[in-house]
Amino acid sequence: MSRRIFINPGGVYFGEGDERIETLLGSCVAVTIWHPAYRIGGMCHFLLPRRPVDVRLRLAAPDGRYGTDAIQALLDHARRRGTPIGDYTVKIFGGGRVLDLEPHHGSVGDQNARFVMHQIESLGLIASAVDLTGDGYRYLRFELSSGDVWVKRGQGVMGGRRSAARPETGRVG
Repeated sequence: MSRRIFINPGGVYFGEGDERIETLLGSCVAVTIWHPAYRIGGMCHFLLPRRPVDVRLRLAAPDGRYGTDAIQALLDHARRRGTPIGDYTVKIFGGGRVLDLEPHHGSVGDQNARFVMHQIESLGLIASAVDLTGDGYRYLRFELSSGDVWVKRGQGVMGGRRSAARPETGRVG
């Protein structure tokens, strides 16, 4: 049986072997990286694209709540293993709209989705699977032994009631 690691918002984990990384996403975004030859990889779960402009926050230690820091932490883990990031499979998830109070365009989830796609592209990487934006939450399960990511979609709360969307589960990429 595989060892289960749950990543909370702001978390970054890198591991190997028979481990399963899981997280729950709303407007947050998760990025997974997986090396098919070595069967190592990781996941980050960030809440916002960048740190606020406050100078004190920019000088603080890296913080996985922010996409710039979280993605950099994944890259650092890969480099410490002596593996080029270009050898990894990249998958991206989240940026959902879970409350009816959020606008359809320009929400935190939309901002996170635009940021992560730009960030991955600027690193010269190509995501093999992308499941971003839309309504409701996502529960992810990332199997490090195979690189498979399973996504279970759930309903958001729309207008004080649950949305009509039906939960779905499936392997992505």
